[in-house]
Formats: sequence, C-alpha cells, structure tokens
Amino acid sequence: MTTLLRVTTTIVLGLLIAQLSNLDATAQEQASRYTDSKYDFSITVAQSWKDGRLQDYAVPGVARVAYARPDGASIVVFMQEPGKDYAPRFLVDESAKSMEKNLAAKVVEKEVREVGKKKAMWLVVEGPGTGGAIDGKGAVVTSQHWIAIPREKDIVVALLTSPTKDFEENQKTFIEAINAFQVGGKQTAAQSESK
Repeated sequence: MTTLLRVTTTIVLGLLIAQLSNLDATAQEQASRYTDSKYDFSITVAQSWKDGRLQDYAVPGVARVAYARPDGASIVVFMQEPGKDYAPRFLVDESAKSMEKNLAAKVVEKEVREVGKKKAMWLVVEGPGTGGAIDGKGAVVTSQHWIAIPREKDIVVALLTSPTKDFEENQKTFIEAINAFQVGGKQTAAQSESK
C-alpha cells in the first residue's frame, strides 16, 4: 500500500508541476499594454519585455514608454513635435541618408507602409554601436527598426534597438507590437497619400 501511495503521489505531483509550467508559459505570452491619452496612441508589447526607465534612453524627442530585455534590446515610443506636417516619404529618405552619413549605418530596409491605419516611415538599419544604440564607432554591431507615423503637427515614433546577433528574434516581438499599434489623430492628405 505504501508503494502505491508513493506512486500515486509522484504522479499527482508530476501533473501539478506540468500544469504550473504550462501556466508559466501562458503568463509569458501575455502582453503589457500602454495607452497614452495625451498623444492618442496605444501599444501592446509581450510581457517577456520588462518596463524600462524612460531616463535611461536618449531619443530625439519626448520618451513616453520603454520596454527592455536583458540582452540590451529596447523598444521605446517617443514623440516629436516639429509643428509641421512631414510626409512619411520625406522622413524615410532623409532619415536613411542621415543614418548612413552620420553614423556609418547600412540601410537594410526603407519604405512607406501603413501602420495603425496611417502611412508611416519603415526603416531598418545596422551599424557600429553598443548594442543599445548605433553610435558610428562602437564595437557591437547594432540594429534598429524605426517606425515613424507623422500626423498634422507631431510624429509618433516606435524604435527597436538590439544587438544585431539578437535582432531577428527581438524584431518578432516588435512587429507584433506594431501590428497592434493604435494611433489616433489625423494625417494631412499629403501624409496619407505618401508612397
């Protein structure tokens, strides 16, 4: 009887551990949603990415939300307020030129795409850096994926930065977040017709 009790207990414990492991895997697939009522956008990022501290990121604008991974990768959403209605085509062309000229970055992909039901800059670059930034001189090959959605007077920017060796995996999470990106506000006719 004691052997039967031990076998039964072992089986029950094994099933319990398997269920708990399954719950843990499900919890990791959940997502963290950030809604910004001031700038009218929301983004959802896999919960395996932890909330980042905004002061840890230097971006060309006002950082609104950041997520980080232990490998040094980050997703930061920030705002630029030029007070002018830039077209996505202008943003992608000028940004690509600037990254090549000023940071010795190689443009991997550049185009205008629809994101959050709006036309957006879609730019992927790779260059010398730290793994957390492309600086034009660092020893770590670093990749960035820039999404910029211009509106009448501002630009919503989502930026993935990652060591290139981990970029493909990190980009999967970023693309999922971008596919669910919700951006309010209006684009001008020139912005919404940009190609």
